[in-house]
Amino acid sequence: MKCGSPLSPADEYTIIPHAADLNFPLFDLELTPDETAITKSLVITGSQEVPAGYQTAGLVFAESAVPQNAEMKAAWQDLMKHLYGLMLNRGYAGVFRVEIKPEPTNPGQLCLYGEALVKEMFN
Repeated sequence: MKCGSPLSPADEYTIIPHAADLNFPLFDLELTPDETAITKSLVITGSQEVPAGYQTAGLVFAESAVPQNAEMKAAWQDLMKHLYGLMLNRGYAGVFRVEIKPEPTNPGQLCLYGEALVKEMFN
């Protein structure tokens, strides 16, 4: 983080678009100012590697719950609402190894699978 050290491809990870980019996933969530601030620092990535400074905290599953004829954008918004609510409720710092797939029996719904992250505790 601005130290000037060279990075290798193993140090890279992709952030999935979320509230900072699209400004809609947090719609319909009643957040306190503190919770809103926390959402800006949550890590959501498809990387297979645990980001530096974090450790794993178990599996994560979230899904959308929109009417069957809803648009994909509505399914995405609802999925993100559930994911952010889950992370805030459980105190997660983010999610990695994220995969988002249509629900097998209802392709209009989205399912997110991943692993939770918490900040690494140093002794």
